Amino acid sequence: MMKGIIGFCITCACLFGTAHAQVNMVLNGGFEQYSSCPTIWNQIKNATYWQAIDSIDQYPLCAPEFCHTCAGSNVLVGVPVAVGYSHYPRSGNGMVSNLFYFDSTFVDYYQRNYTQGKLYDHLVSGKNYCVTFYLTLQQASQYAINGVGAYFDDGSISAGQDSLACSFPQTAFVPQVFGTAIINDTINWVKVQGAFVASGTERFVTIGNFFDNAHTDTVQLSLPGGNYSFYLLDDVSVIESTATAFAGTDALIGAGDTIHIGSYEDGMPCEWYVLGGTTPIGYGGSIDVHPASTTSYVVMLDLCGHVTYDTVKIYVVPAGVSSLSFPSSLINIYPNPSSEELHIDQAANCTVTIADIIGHTLLYNHLSTANETIDISTLPPGIYMVLLADEKTGNRAVKRIIKE
Repeated sequence: MMKGIIGFCITCACLFGTAHAQVNMVLNGGFEQYSSCPTIWNQIKNATYWQAIDSIDQYPLCAPEFCHTCAGSNVLVGVPVAVGYSHYPRSGNGMVSNLFYFDSTFVDYYQRNYTQGKLYDHLVSGKNYCVTFYLTLQQASQYAINGVGAYFDDGSISAGQDSLACSFPQTAFVPQVFGTAIINDTINWVKVQGAFVASGTERFVTIGNFFDNAHTDTVQLSLPGGNYSFYLLDDVSVIESTATAFAGTDALIGAGDTIHIGSYEDGMPCEWYVLGGTTPIGYGGSIDVHPASTTSYVVMLDLCGHVTYDTVKIYVVPAGVSSLSFPSSLINIYPNPSSEELHIDQAANCTVTIADIIGHTLLYNHLSTANETIDISTLPPGIYMVLLADEKTGNRAVKRIIKE
């Protein structure tokens, strides 16, 4: 669908509006931000706003692994290949490796990871939230399991824990959302999703297997990996269940340019498509696109069965237009839409070119005063670009108009 944008300033980047319905309450839900690049196991704290549930200095086996493309070919935490997996993140560049199960049948020993993240603010009491995260089984696992869940609280799960016990199943805490199906896919990201009503005290989310071994369903695999079950985790989101999809505002770029479209929300349960297509071209709240011609993109947001869509259109014009700047906030073009005339204010000593969306020039004129009128009655109905060029400075701007 067409966004109601009268005009916009064309610079080296496109600015999007910040007000939209979909808001992920999880800080750094896609594990993109980091304080320093991971170099070894147990460095979950390097991912901004994330940590283990207890002191990793005293007992580092409790801490998950932060994995990121910045680690390059590091055999422990590199992306896409490390000693335990060969996988790209679901979106972006970061993900987390978690140990969720250890078969202690023959060895009286436990080892569990719990990944804890912060929320932007406490959840609102009485509101319904959809929780989503994605898992894929690491190739170096002997077991596939179910029961991995998300537990929300005020951070008390970390308070007073015995460091030597943090690797044991945290059965005293019941996750509000957890998966019931065994996840044995080592190739695709599998969605775990569920809704709950907030009490109003929730400030943290902790992801892990809160069930003891007797209450964890398992499938033993013919894979190397001893008694362990490792999973990769990505795109954690907590969103009000009534939120709707947001694809960003329509934009114009020069041929050959790349543009970032979407909401800039990290860790979103979104899928992206070219309008009319059926195969996803990307995941997450935003993606980079490189259209060769004017193209519309569709984002789908699935919030626990509440599925919404939004569309953004990227206009492609001849190379060079999108890299030029001009104080377009001072220029006023009206009425828009228009059927007969365009009035252009504050563009004295500019040339004006009206072109169709593929760059063909249809009208050209010189503006000698601050208030000019241009006859557009001969143009067919449609969308046009008004290119304004300052004859003294050479700066340019582009405005979009609709001819009725």
